[in-house]
Parts: sequence; structure tokens; C-alpha cells
Amino acid sequence: MKRRFMACVLAGILAATALGGCSGTTETVDGGDEVTENVENKGAEDVVNEVGNEEQITLKFATGASECVTALNTIFSNYNSEHPNVTVEVTVLPGGVAGFNSAMASKLAAGDAPDLFQYQWGSQINTYAKGGNLLDITDIGIRDTIQDIKKPMNVYNGKDYAYPVEFSLWGLMYNTDIAEKAGITETPKTFDEFLADMDKMKANGLEYPFIVPAKDGSGATGFVFCYLHQIVSGKNPDFYYQCCTGDKSWDGEEWRTLFETYEKILEYANPDSLGLDVDNALTRFAREEGAFMVSGPSTIKKLEEMNPELEGKLKYIPFPLYDSEDEYKTIADFDSCISIWSGTKYKEAAIDVYKYLYLPENNTLLAEARNAVPIVKGADTSFVDASLQDQIPILNEGKYVGYSEREWIPGIKEIMKTIVQEWIGGTDLDTTLANLEKEHQRLLDADKEFLTGFEELRSSMRE
Repeated sequence: MKRRFMACVLAGILAATALGGCSGTTETVDGGDEVTENVENKGAEDVVNEVGNEEQITLKFATGASECVTALNTIFSNYNSEHPNVTVEVTVLPGGVAGFNSAMASKLAAGDAPDLFQYQWGSQINTYAKGGNLLDITDIGIRDTIQDIKKPMNVYNGKDYAYPVEFSLWGLMYNTDIAEKAGITETPKTFDEFLADMDKMKANGLEYPFIVPAKDGSGATGFVFCYLHQIVSGKNPDFYYQCCTGDKSWDGEEWRTLFETYEKILEYANPDSLGLDVDNALTRFAREEGAFMVSGPSTIKKLEEMNPELEGKLKYIPFPLYDSEDEYKTIADFDSCISIWSGTKYKEAAIDVYKYLYLPENNTLLAEARNAVPIVKGADTSFVDASLQDQIPILNEGKYVGYSEREWIPGIKEIMKTIVQEWIGGTDLDTTLANLEKEHQRLLDADKEFLTGFEELRSSMRE
């Protein structure tokens, strides 16, 4: 499944414009993916620990999110106004997640890493921390100022080495106008309400309330990942690990119930799903030929551009899969995070800049740049699209589950997409689940180090 609405990183070259005391450049660096150890800070000169003294300090900040450059330059220009001896230069490392990690590996190996850097939230944090490349920021006062971290992938051996920047969401686009015309006045929050609402829509003349673009593997598995996040891993965070160790099975009760639930939904979906791609699915949704579709919330803006009459009629909601309204949670996780290089010469200045980035007003600027939801408590969320405003109280109450697949073995998601498409096309459930089990085991057998690394990650997050 793609994370889609807030994780776009441009792969092209961006010329970043310098503002105030900041300057931005774009740099492309070739290099391997291994991260070298930096336990002794690679022979860095004595750390300079004064902000506001007469020495001119230049910090380097690297990001893979080119859309954040303007916001970063604004923030650092403001910081420079308050601390004239400190300049922060912004550099974009293009090439997506893989390109960023490769460039960072080269810079770390050369002992020339940026002082601070923004990258994808996930297991890479532990990779950097394990190599001694990140500064311990446990006690700088950020943790209590941000929303709860459900799965602390920023923790290694009990210490914090990164903090998230923004929330991304995953769930359903919902046409409230179609619902109201069918006599529906409340957003469905349980699975029974969801099915009942689609029955009302069908009775009111909407042939297929649920649109599934299964020609694309991500479209085929949109529901699958919602169910996994909310119901399976949401109730048992150790589920995938148990699948790896054999305590749970891909042909067990959880997976069977998932496909049985999906089968009920497909009764309300377009029968040509395997021939429908995402673009044509959005065209149908824009023509109001469906009321529900799994997607990232940024798609709502695109739909409103396709059909301006939809403005104000669309909402983005959690998939209503629960038995009770009390269980209602949204799917939300973090897109990016920021760390400090352990080899920075200017430790105190880097920490001060880091804390400045996590002031509510600055976190708002970074989140808005990515059309995301701020992570800092008290940050302004008024800029968040109206279709997402109902999500804010849910997030503030901590009623959300994360993206469970971020810790899965590489390759299994693509295999899942194909197998789910085959199931939609008529493959029986027993064969489908047996194929999932077989393919997952094949990947584990081919990567003997995965489970060891997975166990180390789980252990480090608990310590």
C-alpha cells in the first residue's frame, strides 16, 4: 500500500531559494546503502557548545522532502533573526526514500553528514542509531510536547534518536451528499452501520456504492490494509511477528475473517473492479457514481478539481469496521522524522535548532507544506482541509492505529497485491491463504537475517 498523500518526495532536482540567513542547495550523492559506525563521531573537532556567542556557526540540514524547503527556509530565517551567529543551510537529497538513504550512507561514511536531517519515519532510525550515527535526544524536552507514539520506532536501547514531524492518514473517501439523498444523516462508525448505509444508497438508485480499482494492486488491497491496521494489528500489535515465528498463520482465523469481510463489501462494489484503474475510478467517483473509496485524503482535492460541485460534500473517514462505536479509531502514522548527527561539531546549536523546529507554529508550517496534520500538541490545525477536520479530535484523543506493514519483510506487500487480485478473480480462499503462507515463508527463507533484525528492533523499542 502506498502512503500516498503526505509522503511524496520529488525525485528531480530542486533549486532551493535562500531566505534571510539561510541558504538552500540541491545535492545528488551516489553511494551504498550500508551505514557505517560513528561511535567516536569520526574524529570530529571539539564540540562548540555556545549559541549566541560571537563565533559564526553554519549548520547543515538535509531533507528528502523537497516540498518542505520553503517552510524550512522560513523557519531558519526566523531563527537566524533571533540568533544572528547561527545560519542553517538546507539541502535536498533527491531520489525518494532509497535515494536519500543511499546519499546519507555516503555522507556518514565520509564523516561529512548534515548536522540535522529529515527522513522517513521507520526502521531506518534504528539502523542509524545502531551505527552510532545519531545523537541521543531523549532529554531535550520534545517527547511530552508531541502526540503519542504508538510504536516507538525512534527508540534504540531505551533512548530517543528521532521525533516525528507530521501525521499521515489512511481510510475512506465518503460522499456525504449521496448519503443525505438516501436519508443518511450520520457518518457510519460500525460495520453494521456501514452495510446498512450502502443498502439505503442502493435502494435510492446508486448501483455500486463502493468503488474498487482492483486493476491496480494497491487498489485491490486498499481494504485489506485498512482491516489489518485497524482490526488485526490494531488489536494485536504482535500479530505480524507471530506470523514470522509460526505462532500465527497466514491461513489462520484473522486472515480468513479479513477475506470474509471483504467479500461482504464486494457485494456493493463495481463488478468490473479488476478492469478498473485508479484514474478511471476517480472519474467515476467525481461523477458521483460511488459514495465510498479507499484512498489517501489528498485525493479529495483532486476530486474537487475534477468536479467543483463536490466541494464541501466529501469527507475523509476511518473505515467503519468495528462492532461498536466505542472502538472507533482512525488509521494514522508518521511520515517523516528529524534526527541530529552524532558527529556534529555544534551540538548545542543543533539541539537548539531542533527544539525550535518543534515549536507549535513551526511544526504547523512543516505539516502544511506536506498537506499533513501537525504532530505537536497545540499546533494550529485550521489550515487542514475541511474534509479532514473530523479526524483532528480523534487524533488528539489518541484514538488511532499505525501502519502495520512498515515492519514487514520486503517484498511481501507486492506479493499480497497479486494474490488478492487473483482472489477477486475467483481463486478460492483456501488456495489464496495457502499461497500467502508459502510466499511469505519463501521470503523469510531467502532473508535469514530479517527475523534477527526484526527481533532486535522490537527489543530496542521496549528497553
